[in-house]
Amino acid sequence: MAQSRNIHLAADLSFLHTDYLWRMPGSWIGYPYYGTSEFYEDVARLAERGVMDMLFFGDTGGTSEDFGGTHEAVVQYGAKWPRHDMTPMIPLLARVTSHIGFAMTLSTTYHHPFHAARVFNALDHVTGGRIAWNAVTSAYKNEAANYGFDVMMDHDERYDRAQEFLKVACDLWDSVEPDVLVLDREKGIYGDPSKVHRIDHRGRYFNVRGPLPALPSPQRRPVIIQAGLSGPGLNLAASFAELQFSTRRTLPSMQQHRRALDEKLQGFGRSVRDVGILWSVRVQVAQSESEARAKEQAYLDAIPPEAGLVEMSAQFGVDFSKARPHMTLADFADEVASQNGNLGTFEELLKTVDPKQSVAEFGSRFLVDRILVASGTPKQIVDRLEELHEGTGANGGFILGRGFSAMDNIRDFVEFVVPELQRRGLSKKTYAGRTLRENLNA
Repeated sequence: MAQSRNIHLAADLSFLHTDYLWRMPGSWIGYPYYGTSEFYEDVARLAERGVMDMLFFGDTGGTSEDFGGTHEAVVQYGAKWPRHDMTPMIPLLARVTSHIGFAMTLSTTYHHPFHAARVFNALDHVTGGRIAWNAVTSAYKNEAANYGFDVMMDHDERYDRAQEFLKVACDLWDSVEPDVLVLDREKGIYGDPSKVHRIDHRGRYFNVRGPLPALPSPQRRPVIIQAGLSGPGLNLAASFAELQFSTRRTLPSMQQHRRALDEKLQGFGRSVRDVGILWSVRVQVAQSESEARAKEQAYLDAIPPEAGLVEMSAQFGVDFSKARPHMTLADFADEVASQNGNLGTFEELLKTVDPKQSVAEFGSRFLVDRILVASGTPKQIVDRLEELHEGTGANGGFILGRGFSAMDNIRDFVEFVVPELQRRGLSKKTYAGRTLRENLNA
């Protein structure tokens, strides 16, 4: 992220076709449902009009059976189901835009680094240097089962594998030098063999000969994003990442996370400015605070009472349908830890909610309170974003979590919040270059 103190802006488009948004007023009006790209093309054009840096597609490869022991609830309600592969959307979106970047998720737990290096090289070529890789480790039992694992890989081993995975991928991207092409028609020489190198990697998890059979892409390698909150996750980010996603929910918690990442970066010989953090935030624009609250309540009224518990079960791998009256989140801490899953995110909830609050009470608002919230008028929202940005070292920005409409929420942000950010000089008015990395460094 260089020395830029700008607020960088991204939007999380993960599962915008699910998670109860499909039934909300204004969502998906006039668009075919998922199967074609028109909706996402319009979102991309809109986000580029707001000089946003990136659109993000999260992904996992399983169907949760954690709530009630079956997939019934997630299918019936559309709770992160279905989970389509969004990779084919990216070239289509790149064709209708010129500057905005695209981040795609690919797991280091169940894939191979040669495949990842080749796919992201191709996507970087096709997008003209606008691709990022959200390099994740997978923490869901049913995803493990889909890839043939009876038992999910241990948490720390997933990160050991990820370290080797990313090293191999980076070595492959570096295995062909930028000036490899000769294209001498008279001599019949296409490329310079001395510019192509085997990597001959033999490790604990992978044996890869190399080189990558591809020309270097505009960015050489994708912008690497990592979202781990645990110690091994921070180690991975400090080793390879240029960006982190984070779901910290209060300013003190955000500051604590920033300090922990900075310590890791310095320990790996990197500058604290080398890795920016995009903090997840739900933004709700309205003419007044009361109108913002009314929109939130309308959303809560439209979803089933157990919606939050269904989502929590899927995210943390624990059956929250078994919660008895007055049980608290803390009552489930050991069970969440035993699942080998998203413990860091769950620990964040334990630190930032009333410990006396019951699971049922928290679950009823989980879908609106699980990440930071900035709501109200554009001025109130930008006041809040500026406070959080400056309070965490002005090193990164924000990624918009889904609001209450699968189009209007992003449109309202671009039309009402972005101009206030730009008026105050907090975000850029034009793109700095053609590649995602150039724009993130500006």
